[in-house]
Amino acid sequence: MFKFRPAFFVRPGDSAGSRVSRRCRSARRPFRGILLFLGLLPLATPAVAGLSLAEAEQIAVDRDAVLGQLSQTSFAMRERAVASSQIEDPSLRIGAVNVPVDSLDLSAENMTMLQVGVRQAFPAGGTRELRREQMEYRASAADAAAIDRRLQVQREVRRLWTELAFVARAGDLLDAEKDWVEQLRRSALARYASGEGSQLEVLQAGLGEAMLREQRMDIDRDRARQRAQLARWLGEADAERAGPFALPPDPGLESLAVLEKRLLDHPAQVDMERRIEAANVAADLAKQRKRPGWMLDFSYGFRSGLDGTGESRSDLVSAVVSVDLPLFAANRQDREVAAARADARSLHDMHVDHQRELNGELVEAWQVAKQTSELEAFYASELLPLADQSVQAALLGWRNDRAGIDEVVKARRVALETRLKHLRLAADRALAHFDIDYLAGEQP
Repeated sequence: MFKFRPAFFVRPGDSAGSRVSRRCRSARRPFRGILLFLGLLPLATPAVAGLSLAEAEQIAVDRDAVLGQLSQTSFAMRERAVASSQIEDPSLRIGAVNVPVDSLDLSAENMTMLQVGVRQAFPAGGTRELRREQMEYRASAADAAAIDRRLQVQREVRRLWTELAFVARAGDLLDAEKDWVEQLRRSALARYASGEGSQLEVLQAGLGEAMLREQRMDIDRDRARQRAQLARWLGEADAERAGPFALPPDPGLESLAVLEKRLLDHPAQVDMERRIEAANVAADLAKQRKRPGWMLDFSYGFRSGLDGTGESRSDLVSAVVSVDLPLFAANRQDREVAAARADARSLHDMHVDHQRELNGELVEAWQVAKQTSELEAFYASELLPLADQSVQAALLGWRNDRAGIDEVVKARRVALETRLKHLRLAADRALAHFDIDYLAGEQP
């Protein structure tokens, strides 16, 4: 049976506050359900998941317009390769032959006829096969250029990711230092108020805080700039959810000789090699023009009327073969061959120069990675512990009135700069490894 309970009913042990709170919660439940049904209260939305480096690289690759263009170029070259290897379409001829002008009678003269013919041209030598081979080389060059572009995009995203990791970690160091500087400034003010400190100590502590704020402003500007550049590759939405950012660990270095050998298979090198091969085929094509092309012309003539004996005139069939005569090749075919060979030599020289350039970049990146890794280890093992010890010593001396606050501020400043330099070395080492990966890393 339903029992009515008045509002002033009190359960045993209930306080007035708990009673009112319980009544309010029970009253809110149906009202909250109504609001949710009507859409007046916002539902809890799940947090947006972060974006990993691998996902960011894939998004940048998918969005890159140059990669799309190279892919379409490769497809177009292969389609042209098939088309250029085919025999040219035949020509159809239809007409009236030897029609008398005075009467336009098709049966008045013996040579008057309606003629239907087909003409087919055949290129000289192996022109069709060479054209197809040339287009295939160009398509392969576009494929290699696309792989090179993909590696460039990945390297650029990794660089931005590393720079954002650096500014994030540097910002954390500055935030931690900010709390310490504020405590030091309050301590200096307290000492000055009690007559134990000086106004100069307060000023020095305030200058330390101001310098820290300036560094923080620089870090914030760098972060905004790196975010904007990342948005260029990922788009605004994906750039906003990118992260968390972290500096990669030191993967170690392979020998320079192994990397230089692997550099020979770099996609940019393959691109140049395929273009050189296409240029050599162009020279062979120019040579083919010294050979004669030929053409077959077949026609059938329909004649009407009767001959002198009263019989119907016979139809006529014609077959003609035409052959090119490249007799004057000195100023045409020979010069085309010379021009094609010059183009091939030019590409070869560019290839050699480009190979030297890439090899120089590899040596430089390898040296930077080696030196920064060694210096990073020296900072971690020697300088960072020494910086912490110097801060503790300066702080202890200031508390015991054996040193001024300027020594504490200086020690903390040196310790902070040491940590930031160690962080910068880690970032530079990662950037150098990205260059090595682009030049001599595993190909996708």
